Amino acid sequence: MQNEELSTEEKILKAAMEVFLRDGYDGSRMQDIADVAGINKALLHYYFRSKDKLFEKVFDYKIQRFFPQVDAAFDQEGPFIDKVTFFIEAYINFLRKNPFLPLFVLNTVNNKDKADFIKKIPIGIAHKIIPRYYADLKEGKVRTLDPAQFIMTVMGMCIFPFLARPIFVSMLKIEDHNFDMVMEARINELKAYVKLILTP
Repeated sequence: MQNEELSTEEKILKAAMEVFLRDGYDGSRMQDIADVAGINKALLHYYFRSKDKLFEKVFDYKIQRFFPQVDAAFDQEGPFIDKVTFFIEAYINFLRKNPFLPLFVLNTVNNKDKADFIKKIPIGIAHKIIPRYYADLKEGKVRTLDPAQFIMTVMGMCIFPFLARPIFVSMLKIEDHNFDMVMEARINELKAYVKLILTP
């Protein structure tokens, strides 16, 4: 019975990821997820009582597979600049595959009824980034700046286009499906900006 339940849950999660990616969080319906999973809606609600609960499970699944890679990168030796450019490439590629995540997270962490949700976000990585910065600063490999401001700048440059996607699609006069190509090109742009900011 346990194996059957795990199989059903995995089927639901796979379907949910497909529907969330296709329709976005707000446009997704539990019935659509049930249809893609090949189950009835009642069974879907048995496993996940609401769309929020299901999305949080998807969020946990995604985060648990992405952030350990980045976390491990900051544990290894090597220039701070290289670690940041690795983060930019990995993070934007992650968001390209999961464009529905940033808006959901933003709305959720600002919801007073879901204050505990922020604990799911692995913000502890900042405690590794800052010491790595100061180690390279001591050796003259990076220029002096406020590392907290730098982290906010990098995060903002990565995330904001996904939050403001409709604005950029309209402003750049591109088709919605071409937005992904723009974000792919953004990786090298941000790497260049970061090197300019950090290089002494």
